[in-house]
Amino acid sequence: MSNQEAKDTRHQLHQQYERPEPQSTISDRDDITVAIEGLRSRLGTLASITADNMLIPGGPHERYHMIVEEAYAVLGLIETQVDELRSELEYQHKRLDEIRDAQLSQEAEDESRRAHEDWANEE
Repeated sequence: MSNQEAKDTRHQLHQQYERPEPQSTISDRDDITVAIEGLRSRLGTLASITADNMLIPGGPHERYHMIVEEAYAVLGLIETQVDELRSELEYQHKRLDEIRDAQLSQEAEDESRRAHEDWANEE
């Protein structure tokens, strides 16, 4: 594979997995699934390379560096998606904890006020 073909492949990979436009949640899930499948496929190809077939003309030695680069690129994109999901999960967790804490605090204040009112009415 020529250097230009390798660059074209990396460009296509980049276009396929890293799009600047916003994606829907379903599309993100599909992209992650496709990326993981692509990574597994590349790892399978790399695992199939042995000393017996390494130097066969037109064989794996001519493309394994490109496959490794693609696998790292895909892995980086998956990690980016996972980081984004982690950030969203942490944000939602914090947001919901704050809502719960505010409601519990309000309930405690209301209970304290009612208890004080009940005590004042008893006197």
